[in-house]
Amino acid sequence: MQIKVLGTGCRKCKALLAATEEAIKSTGVQAEIEYVTDMMQIAETGLLSTPGLIIDNQIVSSGKVLEPQAIVELIEKNK
Repeated sequence: MQIKVLGTGCRKCKALLAATEEAIKSTGVQAEIEYVTDMMQIAETGLLSTPGLIIDNQIVSSGKVLEPQAIVELIEKNK
């Protein structure tokens, strides 16, 4: 599973990254987490507002910081 956290490096983006890492640890899923801060790369994904979360090339969240449990549910749904 490939997970990307997209953001500019702001506090909310880093909070989403931390929540994503916590969610991965709690599920035990094998996943590669990539933190994308390059605005050109973010624009190429089609994400309209940061922070964003992409699981296996599908945007699953945009513009908000999710709690770890909500990320776990998204991971389970996208397995």
